[in-house]
Amino acid sequence: MAAQTATKLRTSDDYTIGWVCALPKEQTAATAMLDEIHADLPTKPPNDTNAYTLGSIGKHNVVIACLPKGKLGTSSAATVAIQMVRTFPSIKIGLMVGIGGGIPHKVQLGDVVVSTPVGQFPGVVQWDFGKAKEGGKFERTGALNNPPTLLLAALTKLETEHELIGPKIPEYLDELKQKWPRLASKYLRSDSLADVLFKAGYSHVNESTTNNEVPPDLDDGDEEEESCRFCDRTNVLKRRPRDMRICYGLIASGNQVIKDATLRDKLNKDLGGNVLCVEMEAAGLMNNFPCIVIRGICDYADSHKNKDWQEHAAAVAAAFAKELLGHSKLNRKEDLEILDWLTPINYGPQQSDFINRRQPGTGQWLLDSLDFQKWLETSQQTLFCPGIPGAGKTILTAVTINDLTTRFQNDPSVGIAYLYCNFRRKDEQKAQDLLASLLKQLSQGLSSLPDSVQSLFDKHKEKRTQPSLDEISRTLQSVASIYSRVVIIVDALDECQVSDGCRMTFLTEIFSLQTKTGANLFTTSRPIPEITERFRGSITFEIRAHDEDVRQYLDGRISQPGQKLLQTYREEIKTEITKAVDGMFLLAQLYFESISAKKTLKKMKGVLSNLPTGPKAYDYAYKEAMKRIACHDLDSEELAKQVLSWITCSKRPLTTSELQYALAVEVGEAELDEENLPQIEDIVSVCAGLVTVDEESSIIRLVHYTTQEYFERIQNDLFPTAESEITTTCVTYLSFDTFKSGYCQSDEEFKQRLQLNKLYDYAAHNWGHHAREASTSCQGSIEFLQKQAQVEASSQALLAKKTYSSDTSVL
Repeated sequence: MAAQTATKLRTSDDYTIGWVCALPKEQTAATAMLDEIHADLPTKPPNDTNAYTLGSIGKHNVVIACLPKGKLGTSSAATVAIQMVRTFPSIKIGLMVGIGGGIPHKVQLGDVVVSTPVGQFPGVVQWDFGKAKEGGKFERTGALNNPPTLLLAALTKLETEHELIGPKIPEYLDELKQKWPRLASKYLRSDSLADVLFKAGYSHVNESTTNNEVPPDLDDGDEEEESCRFCDRTNVLKRRPRDMRICYGLIASGNQVIKDATLRDKLNKDLGGNVLCVEMEAAGLMNNFPCIVIRGICDYADSHKNKDWQEHAAAVAAAFAKELLGHSKLNRKEDLEILDWLTPINYGPQQSDFINRRQPGTGQWLLDSLDFQKWLETSQQTLFCPGIPGAGKTILTAVTINDLTTRFQNDPSVGIAYLYCNFRRKDEQKAQDLLASLLKQLSQGLSSLPDSVQSLFDKHKEKRTQPSLDEISRTLQSVASIYSRVVIIVDALDECQVSDGCRMTFLTEIFSLQTKTGANLFTTSRPIPEITERFRGSITFEIRAHDEDVRQYLDGRISQPGQKLLQTYREEIKTEITKAVDGMFLLAQLYFESISAKKTLKKMKGVLSNLPTGPKAYDYAYKEAMKRIACHDLDSEELAKQVLSWITCSKRPLTTSELQYALAVEVGEAELDEENLPQIEDIVSVCAGLVTVDEESSIIRLVHYTTQEYFERIQNDLFPTAESEITTTCVTYLSFDTFKSGYCQSDEEFKQRLQLNKLYDYAAHNWGHHAREASTSCQGSIEFLQKQAQVEASSQALLAKKTYSSDTSVL
């Protein structure tokens, strides 16, 4: 049975999906996937030379165009796309669907490759566009646009669904057989299709070369060999047969056919080994027609290239495109405009990236915990998950999101929205932006755009203004109320900007949303007092890397091919690294990279025995924290650096009150002004999660010994005058008028002096140590030594026998 033909009259404005093909067989496969074929439009612009096939897939109206026969390449593709969007101005989603050559060992014939961003590349790179450099090197220049965020979000959900229940491609191919039986013999896979891969160095042999004739140079329009019947089968690489796969990554596009294994492999190497597929049209579309490129693999881009697999490859690519469109719930062109008007930001790609980094099975302890189950089972609950840097909070957030979206994927009454805060994205993560992202995600989860969102857009569209924070908040509450249950997940609250009260405003709005709609809230953060205070009374679950997770991660890495040495000493490696990381998952990853680079047992054991010198592995993390501090206002940045220099250079751990008094000292003053005392919450907050307070002992310290070692190592670069400044602070404090009375005449008087003057004990015991290590003379030292009474007071503290918690190292 053929696809139903619709007679309803439509206009060019009704079509929101543009589908471009390069070959007639690709257009055939695309047409076969339509649920309904529409009548041609009565007219089209005279300067539009394209021939269109119109139809629908689900509720999407689709327009299909094919490149003119024999006119392949990026330029021709660009021309078709430009004409299409001019004739159909409502197109918001673009698809480039067809066949391509695969990169061996990554893909096999019949697989589907989907363009997605990889590193610096947006999913498609034009490999033959650039300039020659000295030494024969070729530098690729220019940049292509990223795929539409709506499609990337749909890909994220589709990828998860495929992992759970598999793709619908076989189902759509069965429908093709029923609707279009004439296509079945060519477009469906049969036993006659053999996946044969020859060694890269072995060239194709045809009948003419066996007779010592020079074969003609074939272009893509010529008929390739029907088979490799003259090729030596001893050069075939043996591989295990497997089912079709969908692969996401980089597609290399250019204006010439690649039929050379050496060129193919060099191209892949030049692009960092990230290429999955090569083809000839996609680069021409990305800037004029932002789209997802979908390619069915029909050959290996070598001299053995033939056309046997082309129809089937076109069919699987078209079937994937159909399934992808089924995951975009927004149907009208205005819906897309409105949601992009709210915010162009999409967190789906980040979620995919994070969950793909997860070692299978890790983090299950969080999902199985009683705290998580209690939070999940009851509405209007908050699960607050603080954790030190490197503990794995972001990956566990991704695990939580993945679990919830899977758990409720078939329940449209449950709305799920999430945010990944990032200090580098502060310009797009103000409180208003974050709330708009939540509103966008919850709106996307509904079958149609909520009336409240439409009304908000209508209110502002004439003046082209943006909604206020209050308007977004009210609309968010309205949309959330449509669901029977809403779950909000926010990672890294500590990275949400503090300036202009952004973080506190956002939390206030989220808690208000929770109160009014019964939403469940899951958040992670570094342990910053001003944040933890807001979550007092909530379910709190501290995040630390579990030993079993670390061991499981290491086991997975060791089990990868080519790790024979590591596999031999598997248990020793897992034990030593697990023991060293101390709850910080990041260290396990970095330590393993160091271990796996060693090629002899002696060198490997040498690294294992020195794992406690881990701050080198954490350089990146701590440099990033310092970058965050540098983004503060000047007062906060200065306070943070003072705090870090004092904690790093102090001769013993400091109590919170000792550090507060040290920071309040003003050189040249004769007494301490208590109005200059900084709040401990501010002291901790400005340090970007690098310092913490031990509640029982009131010790303020760096979060980990590796942090301490890191700052000590770079002290001369970061705090070159710290010892001099600390010495000056100490002698200024000891010179205060309060010590003019000299020795205390009783133990009670001395005890009272210690209690009232918080820095007295530390300054008296350690100013000389700091002065000795200072690179320059210290202001006020000579003047202090000339004050007999103050020197006597200092000596009494130095000679007194005292024991209290701050004497005990916690590092």
